[in-house]
This record gives sequence, structure tokens and C-alpha cells, in this order.
Amino acid sequence: MKIIICGGGIAGLATFLHLRKHLPNPSTHSIKIYESHRPRSTAPLSSLDLSTLSESTATVGGGLGISPNGMRVLRELDPALHDVVAAQGFRAENFVFKGANGWALGVQRTGDGGVRGVEGGEEEVCIASSRQGVWECLMRAVEEGGGVVRYAKVVGIERDDGSGVVRVRVVDEEGRVETEEADLLVGADGVKSVVRTALFGEDEKFKPTYTGLSGVGGFLSTPLPPAITHPPSMVFTFGRNGFFGYSSSRPLSSESLMWWSTFETSSLPNTKFIDPAAIKAALVERHKHWADPVVQDIVSKAKVESIYPTWVLPELPHWGERGVVLVGDAAHAMDPTTGQGASQALEDAQTLALLLKELLSTGETSRCITGSEKQRVDVAIKLLYDIRSPRAHEIVERGKKIAGRKANVGVVEEYFMEDNARGCESAVVYLVG
Repeated sequence: MKIIICGGGIAGLATFLHLRKHLPNPSTHSIKIYESHRPRSTAPLSSLDLSTLSESTATVGGGLGISPNGMRVLRELDPALHDVVAAQGFRAENFVFKGANGWALGVQRTGDGGVRGVEGGEEEVCIASSRQGVWECLMRAVEEGGGVVRYAKVVGIERDDGSGVVRVRVVDEEGRVETEEADLLVGADGVKSVVRTALFGEDEKFKPTYTGLSGVGGFLSTPLPPAITHPPSMVFTFGRNGFFGYSSSRPLSSESLMWWSTFETSSLPNTKFIDPAAIKAALVERHKHWADPVVQDIVSKAKVESIYPTWVLPELPHWGERGVVLVGDAAHAMDPTTGQGASQALEDAQTLALLLKELLSTGETSRCITGSEKQRVDVAIKLLYDIRSPRAHEIVERGKKIAGRKANVGVVEEYFMEDNARGCESAVVYLVG
């Protein structure tokens, strides 16, 4: 079977690894990965526009959090890969919640030991990391497994219903146009997915919408404050005019402080390019009266390295058909408040690969499903949606609920935002997963 994965970010690389592990007779399958942008950890804001930040799955700047469920998927995929990802990041054992006036609102452990109960196994906690760090770990695993990411933009997708072949037209970095054929096209190409547009057309009801919230953030090389070292924690502060968080992004000895600020903007900037000086000035103004001295220290030293408008998707009627399937943000872009973006992409990749393993194998399960390989692939695509969409939709709705409380809330209201202290799935307010 010929498989093309559109998108070389976390979702696309994880899909490759799961398919390589689980597909029966792996040597008989060809898997290619296409990514439209070469990866970069940082780039001058003046050189980026909002469409690039939204469309590229390989813009690996900024931070993220992998929740315990995501870390468990990595462990099941490859214990060594799990350990490498955990080792390069920061084990955030607690989430600490504060008000902008300095009030303590609560502490929540991130470990999953309590909910797993008799299942046993080593407890997973939330791993805070730079996006680049996680991406590099996955990329090394892909390369070690014989995978190659080709940097070319997918510009057209057509399906031949007679043969069942999906034709994918790409333009490489030199402008050459080529057409590839695939039996399965996986759209792991993010919130502005080209593959999703091929499935649903230009209908506005299937396009992402801007939430009215954006985030800025970056990293500082500095001694880490005790608030995040004893015990290892992420700190989230809620104020009337935004949210602010900070954490280590690497092991404590690395002294890498990751920070983020989420704020309301009624509309996207009208200019094509982003003005770093204006963003820094707004950051200072937004947090100038916040009581936490760590916040003040960060704001005074910060060099704004990234800005992320927040996009969400409506619930889709399906995630694919006739040899085309969506995973990750292409299927269910979530508000960052969920802290589940990366983890849900990992769950999608694992579920798709396991379904294909069962339906394409020669075992008992396979004998219960009649039809050609193409038909079995289509069954896997439908089952992926049936299995995964209720969970993803629940998390999306939770994120909307939390995000709806963000705008200009007071400290008293913040104190009673119970969902904001409910663990790793509902706490992260900027970490773009």
C-alpha cells in the first residue's frame, strides 16, 4: 500500500512511526511525508505572517505540554522514544494556579496514577517542553526508521473513484510540480489543512475560526525561580486582562525558563507582518500591575519570539472517506486551554494505525471484514471517527467553555473557575500542543 502523509509536524511524524510499527508486512508498504515549510525553532517575527504561523506544521518554535495520556501513547509506541522525550523536557508534577493580585488559587497534581488505579504501570506526568525538542525526538526516530520528510507543498488532491487511487499534486522548493499516487492520504497538515479542504470544499462551516485570543511567548536562559523547582511545577496566573504562565522547558540543570501570555484581541492584526516592538509594549502594559515578581522579571527581560492566534474547528461530520483521512489539528483543532493538542494527535495516530493493523491483517478480526484492501481502509477511516471523535469533541467543548471565561474576568470569578484547576487536560492556557 502506498501512503502519503501531508504534514511533517508532531502529528505527521507520529503517524509515520505508528504505521511503521503496526502495519502488517511493513516492508510491502511505502510511506512518504510531505511538509510545506522547513522546520525552524525561531525566526524573526518581522519575517513571518499570520498565515505562515497557522499553516505550517513544522514551525517548531514555542512551547507545549504533553499530558499523561500523550506520554503513555509514546511509551506504548516505543519506550526508548518516550524516555528521550521525557528526558529532554521538564517533568511538571504540579500545576499551580494564582490570581494576578498574588492570591493562591490552588495546586493540582498532573500525574495519572490516581485515575489509572489497578491498571498499574509507571505513573505519567505532564512533560513541558519546547515544541522543537519534541519534534526533534520524533524526527530522529523517523529517520532511524528509514523515513524521509520531503519539503514540498501539497497544492492539489484528486480521487479516482474507479481505481480508488488518490492523486496528490505537490510543488517542491524549486517550483517543480509533480503528481504522486497513494492508496491512503493522511492529512496531518494542521488547522489550515489543505487535505480537509479537499474533503469538504470551500464551505465556510468547515473552516477554522479565530477565537479572539492570541498568545505570545518565548524562552529565557536564567536561574529558575523556586516556584517551579520545589516541587517541579507549571505556574498559571489569571488576571482581568489576560493569562500568564511559566515553567521550565528542559531539565532543571539547563536553566531554561519558558513563558507565555494569552490575551484577548477582537480581530487579527490587519498588517501582513507582525511588529515585535508593539507586541512587547503591549505585554508590558498588560502585566504591569501583576503581583508575582517572577512575572515582572520575565516581562522586563522577555524577547517576544512567537505569536500564536488561536483557531478552532467546528465539529466535522466525518474525518475522511475514500482513501483520505484527517488526524490532529486538521480534524479537531482545539483551544490551547485544553492542553491536549499534541496528546490528541498522538492518540489519533495510534488509533488509526491499530485499526489498519487489524483490518489489513490475516487474523480472525480481518476475516470478519469482507472486501478489498481499499474497502478495508475505508472501514478503518470510518471507525477512527466513530472511536475518536466523541472524545475529541468533549475536549474541544471543554476548551471553548474555559476560553469563554477568559475575557476580562475578575479575580473573584477566577477563583471559582473550577475547570481551570482540573488537571492536565483543562489547565494549559498557552502551551500550543
